Amino acid sequence: MNLRAHRARQLALDRCLQLLEDAQLRGQSRVDGPLGTKLRRHLERAGVIADHRLEGRRVDRVLDDIFGLQAQLLGQDPEESRHHNGA
Repeated sequence: MNLRAHRARQLALDRCLQLLEDAQLRGQSRVDGPLGTKLRRHLERAGVIADHRLEGRRVDRVLDDIFGLQAQLLGQDPEESRHHNGA
């Protein structure tokens, strides 16, 4: 993967994290329709296709999944990535 594509994927995943963290700050515990649509759009930009519906999933679980995707992108162990991101 070239540097530009790698950076675009990383930015898309970062945007997903921001959306989820904002939802948590608002007290939202589950992904609703509008948030699911935004997340799916950014995941597609990152070259990731959601295996299942995001709507109805717990926000903290989706955050864990995004941290795992970032770790894969960076070539790290997903647990290592969670600790570096303060999760």
